[in-house]
Amino acid sequence: MVKIVNIEKESEADKAGIKKSDSLIAINGNTIEDAIDFNFFCADEPLELVLEGKSGLYKAKFRSAGSNGIEVEELKIRHCGNNCIFCFINQNPKGMRKTIYVKDEDYRFSFLYGNYFTLTKITQKELDKIVRMRLSPLYISVHAVDNEVRKKLLGVKKDDELLEKMKYLTVNGIELHTQIVLCPGYNDGKVLEETITTLRKFHPMVRSVAVVPVGLTGHRENLPAIEPVSKELADKTVKLISKLNKKYKKEINTNFVFAADEFYLKSGTECPDEDYYEDYIQYEDGVGMVRNFIERFKESIEFIPDQIAEKTLVTIVTGGLFYPVMKEIVLPEMKKVKNLTVKLIKADNKLFGRSVTVAGLLGGADIISAVGKVKSENDILLIPSTCLNYDGRFLDDLTIGDLTKKTGYKVHLLENPVEIFEKI
Repeated sequence: MVKIVNIEKESEADKAGIKKSDSLIAINGNTIEDAIDFNFFCADEPLELVLEGKSGLYKAKFRSAGSNGIEVEELKIRHCGNNCIFCFINQNPKGMRKTIYVKDEDYRFSFLYGNYFTLTKITQKELDKIVRMRLSPLYISVHAVDNEVRKKLLGVKKDDELLEKMKYLTVNGIELHTQIVLCPGYNDGKVLEETITTLRKFHPMVRSVAVVPVGLTGHRENLPAIEPVSKELADKTVKLISKLNKKYKKEINTNFVFAADEFYLKSGTECPDEDYYEDYIQYEDGVGMVRNFIERFKESIEFIPDQIAEKTLVTIVTGGLFYPVMKEIVLPEMKKVKNLTVKLIKADNKLFGRSVTVAGLLGGADIISAVGKVKSENDILLIPSTCLNYDGRFLDDLTIGDLTKKTGYKVHLLENPVEIFEKI
């Protein structure tokens, strides 16, 4: 059953006497376990609801499909039971916002938000539900198809029958996007190639594969030893994926497998052209972000003015990984503007450790430490929009207001540095 958290006034549900805090048990004979069930079965008409209130069980009938004014409780996240040797959550420092410590393993959040999950604990009942409700696409963390390697990576003892589960989903029309977290010495080289070529057999229902480098923080006490992805391994991985891209482009007219931007930046290889990324289907996994930034910046160069009215200092903060891109692409264009002084700062990540160089993982305190105190009250600080969550908080729970208070800068959160000219 699922709890009702609100009833719209004057709605059909209100007229039927349904109350907030009552429980919804079934719709047209189908058991309701969560909000997804509710939305799915409310699409039928007419509707017969079985509910439970203070006086016991009762029924309500509606002619029309839809919620009829009922709002049910939000999904309760299902936690991960794996013990992955590379799990980033296990490497988190103390003192961050609480949601950062949640390990989810939930097909519902995969469908709704694109979260990756492993399929290790999913039941046949849940697989049937996915197929019945057409919860597609889903995002699957594969990491390896070799059973022994996968067990080591996920920290599980039994074969979780990954390929059988994927076969069931794909045969029944569920599209999958997949990812491989590359851990040197575990699933690179031949193991990586085997995993990719096995996933290729599921195409077109397995739509894509993203290969991302393992993220290692300075907080791996009592965790298995894993080496970071080296420049040499990054280069080998880029070359392997490029080889497979050429093969798959001829066979199935798609690149199919994509390396995360970090492989290109670490190996010193130029990121592919925009068309390569096929509408950025793995963008949220760090695939194509660099190319997208470069192309959007180039498109906006024509809007950069020749001169601004008053002398202004703009300080741009980024992480070590993206620093060369900003220095090569952005700085030369911004420095052409008269009366504008641009300063680019590479912030060290003290929150996770200096080995973490992604801008989106910078804490507010990292930025405060990097920029210091403002010299003029009109000075502007630009920080990456990826640093904050939807509530406007950094990973260490600081806010833009905290940055302004500590540094004195006028802080702006921008995706494209050119946007600052709208605010100067």
